[in-house]
Amino acid sequence: MFMVGLLALAGCQKDRGGEPFVVQMMAPAAGGDGQPLAIPAGRTITVSGTAEILTAPDRFEVVVAFDVQTATLDAARDEGRKRAAALLDVVNAHAIPACDVQTDQLSLQPRYEGGYQAQRLIGYQATRSLTLTLRDVDKVEGLLFDMLAAGANRVDRVSFHSSALQEKRAEARVLAVTAARVKAEAMAAALGQTLGEPLRIEEDGPQSAWQAPAIGNYVMNNDSAAHVGETMATGKIRVNAGVSVVFRLQGA
Repeated sequence: MFMVGLLALAGCQKDRGGEPFVVQMMAPAAGGDGQPLAIPAGRTITVSGTAEILTAPDRFEVVVAFDVQTATLDAARDEGRKRAAALLDVVNAHAIPACDVQTDQLSLQPRYEGGYQAQRLIGYQATRSLTLTLRDVDKVEGLLFDMLAAGANRVDRVSFHSSALQEKRAEARVLAVTAARVKAEAMAAALGQTLGEPLRIEEDGPQSAWQAPAIGNYVMNNDSAAHVGETMATGKIRVNAGVSVVFRLQGA
């Protein structure tokens, strides 16, 4: 029995294009006494299937920030507020919706020098950062220029995302299951067997960021168009899925 719980976040989740929070639970089927049923004894074959879909990004996330160091606490507070207001003026000038703007970091703290036993207060530092989401890649560079001109002194990140990520990942799962069946049929035929019903299917967990992507049995480059502008190119985002399936083997 395969159960899936789905919790859709409220607010701007749809606008941000992120996936809803999905809880998946794999559980073996239960018998009449409530005990899990084991896979029946017999000949089986276990195969994996992977798939990858390439899709063009349509959301561009920019994180800009500033650090201000002053001699007094009041000066750090006032300069931080002044620069923050200037950055928000840039946001308004670029007509970025409020749902796509978030202050991620806000700090005001003392600065010291010297060792632990002989620390000396030398001033204060104000830090703020903004995360902004754009829908047009050609507007990213102009926004960065205006933010730096208004007082930002750091560009922490520019990342590309897709609002269709959940849909494309679902497509990749289906392709991965198909890949597993095709592989199992070919292996069974080579052994003079035919493929029976699937006895178990499990979805592979997400890959860690440091892992090299697996070579997919299927790779689909969908019809979304990557954009190449005067100074920026979007390329395409890789959406991966993998499954492991246990099939029963039957005589030919």
